Amino acid sequence: MENQLPKVVPLNVGGRHFSTFLSTLVRDEGSMLAAMFSGRHQVERDKDGCYFIDRDGRAFAHILEFLRHAKLPPPNYAREVYIEAQYFGLQVLADKLAQFKDVREEIAFKEQLFKSQDIEMLAERVLMALPAVITGTTKVALLMDSGWKARSKIGDVAPDIVPARFLENESWQTHECLQGDNKDCIEPLCSDDLGVRVALVQQYLQKRGYEVSTELETCKFSLEQGKKSVWSDLMTLDVYCGVYGVIFTIG
Repeated sequence: MENQLPKVVPLNVGGRHFSTFLSTLVRDEGSMLAAMFSGRHQVERDKDGCYFIDRDGRAFAHILEFLRHAKLPPPNYAREVYIEAQYFGLQVLADKLAQFKDVREEIAFKEQLFKSQDIEMLAERVLMALPAVITGTTKVALLMDSGWKARSKIGDVAPDIVPARFLENESWQTHECLQGDNKDCIEPLCSDDLGVRVALVQQYLQKRGYEVSTELETCKFSLEQGKKSVWSDLMTLDVYCGVYGVIFTIG
């Protein structure tokens, strides 16, 4: 049995009150909002008898404006109205809002997060390395260690050609590495699509209120810089540290 709804519907949406024609609420016939007020479903009422919807009342005001007059919200409200349009199944409105700059960026960000599912994990690891109270700025490093590498005078050679005499000599390997004694260093950082993934981590943190800048660094240690090269049986090789990473400066 269908519920009989009044021609003028009193609404309480997240604590904000509205009155509108029933025909306005069911204008988009394929939407969830239209289904809610089709009479086929029981809609909860508040103590004053208003139909209660537990959603964002401020955004709903813009939804009513669209249903009444096809009026779109100002750009600074587009993202929150887009979320509510999706919830209420108002696809025409959602499609129009998807052309707004903030909404397009949000959609692209979520698509990238879906493709790079470790972004949230990397961002959470950065946050875990932060002190409970940030005074000034804090630096956190996401690092990748690709091991010692060797380079001949005629071009790159495979990493496994690093001479055994170098690997056996700890004094040669001692240097001020990018890793250093930094307790905030966290690993691993994959090299695949590094620039895109770092930008997504930065955006993820910025959306949570942090001021973030990033800098790509590589270990400066090389036997070309102040130390002797290593002689293998066949050629002279420059051996260098393969640690690189991204330094996040967070405030």
